[in-house]
Amino acid sequence: MKHLLLAILLLSPVISFGQGSLESDRLALIALYNSTKGPEWLQKAGWNPNGNPGDSPCGWYGVTCEGGRVTGLDLSGSAIDGSLPPEIGNLDQLKTFIVDWTMIIDWETPEIPRYLPIPTEIGNLTNLEHLDLSGRNSEEPFMGGLPLPGPLPASLGNLTKLTYLDLSCSLVDLQYRGNMNGAIPATLGNLVNLKHLDLSNQVLSGAIPPELGNLTQLEYLNLTGANQFTGGIPATFNNLVNLKTLGLRYSNYCGFACYGTLSGPIPDLSGIPASASVEIAFNSFNFEGLDLNISRIDFYDNQAKIDINYNIGLKLLTAEAGGIIANNTYKWYRNNVLIATIVGNKNYNVTEDGTYYATVTNSAVPGLTLTTENEVVTTLPVTLVSFSVSNEGDQNNLAWKTSFESNSQGFDIERSWNGNNFEKVGFVAGHGDSNRGSDYSFIDRSPLFNSYYRLKQLDFDGRFAYSRVISVKSPDAEIVAYPNPAGDHFYLKNLKEKSEIIVRNPEGKIIGKRVAEPGKPVDTTNLTPGLYTITSPGVVQKIVIRK
Repeated sequence: MKHLLLAILLLSPVISFGQGSLESDRLALIALYNSTKGPEWLQKAGWNPNGNPGDSPCGWYGVTCEGGRVTGLDLSGSAIDGSLPPEIGNLDQLKTFIVDWTMIIDWETPEIPRYLPIPTEIGNLTNLEHLDLSGRNSEEPFMGGLPLPGPLPASLGNLTKLTYLDLSCSLVDLQYRGNMNGAIPATLGNLVNLKHLDLSNQVLSGAIPPELGNLTQLEYLNLTGANQFTGGIPATFNNLVNLKTLGLRYSNYCGFACYGTLSGPIPDLSGIPASASVEIAFNSFNFEGLDLNISRIDFYDNQAKIDINYNIGLKLLTAEAGGIIANNTYKWYRNNVLIATIVGNKNYNVTEDGTYYATVTNSAVPGLTLTTENEVVTTLPVTLVSFSVSNEGDQNNLAWKTSFESNSQGFDIERSWNGNNFEKVGFVAGHGDSNRGSDYSFIDRSPLFNSYYRLKQLDFDGRFAYSRVISVKSPDAEIVAYPNPAGDHFYLKNLKEKSEIIVRNPEGKIIGKRVAEPGKPVDTTNLTPGLYTITSPGVVQKIVIRK
């Protein structure tokens, strides 16, 4: 009896480990073979998809085994073509996974998707140390880069033993990029043993997750190519103290006309070794932070055009180049002719109509010249002296004064709920020609809780210009949406009368309208979950819809 009990105890670890076996490995490999046109592989010696249960896959081309399990799969030179099957997740003892792909362009029907994304089951391969799906291991010219589309599965964050991860696309000779899109999963910040991370030449988007700053063992981080990231460089990159290469260059193989959307102040990067190669060229950075990190950044040329602002009241142009202003030199052009060179002052006083732009250099950033967008300045024959607004109960009173008018048609009154998106709410006729002071007024009888106003000055020739923006808040009790977050309805506290509600998405676009009454619910059943802004007379509020 004791011997029988001992035998059962010895067998129990095998039974509990029954989820994975050499047979399950064989079946997973066959699923990979069938989903990637195995009969057309260039290298497939030993592969037998029609074998019998119990056959060993050990010894098949590219397959390595240890301890009765498949631990390595290197299909370099095979030129597979297809998608990874979910069964790939059953190879839970894999330490190395490398593949080559065939050319990823379907010239006859390029619009038809041929591939599926990386399956979430890849997160089951928790013993992986080296994962390379890039396809750049072969020297065959007709083999291509990673063809799979996005998004990247968040389950990649389970592969905490990884030291090497390459999901880039490399088809430089064909001037092509991959189809992997969507955001980089924040879970990649779990891969704290990574030394090599390459996601280049894809079309990833969104913000670069700050969690990548957790990867303090990284020596190589490549996000170059056609990736369309928004925002800036995470401040956490200062933690990457072992970096040797950081690639953030944008290039879509279109010469000098393409720029990435990475922008904003460059954070402190002093933690990155000075010996590292750091490239941020062909993006949308200005001098802000670049001048302070110049010892850590090697390639920063060819940035997108910078903003230029025109204050019509002050007749002042401003070039927004960032950086320490005292180090900046501004060269101003009108109709492509240099008219002024100014050091340490980003403003220029306009005296004539024309098309203006500026170029800006910074003494701390050699080799980079920033250029503004063009600004067409048309001076209207109206001199605006003052513009003000005040609240009186349930109405806002606007008043403005001109000192001179010539050919003046009048003024559109424009109102905004956020200071950015304006709509016309009225018109006041001008005085045509007048060399005496003229006073104007307008009453907004349906003000918002926060109302922003501007004047659009018009003349009879079709020219126009905007005044500065002014704002006023209603003193009445604020109308509040509740509950927030809301489900299939919400209420408006302090609503006094029946009102129309405008629903906008985060970009300010109107997506619908509702009618709200005091004490009655506002229906949201046809709104998808997300963040919205609701506006009506007396209310501007963000609300989250959850269902």
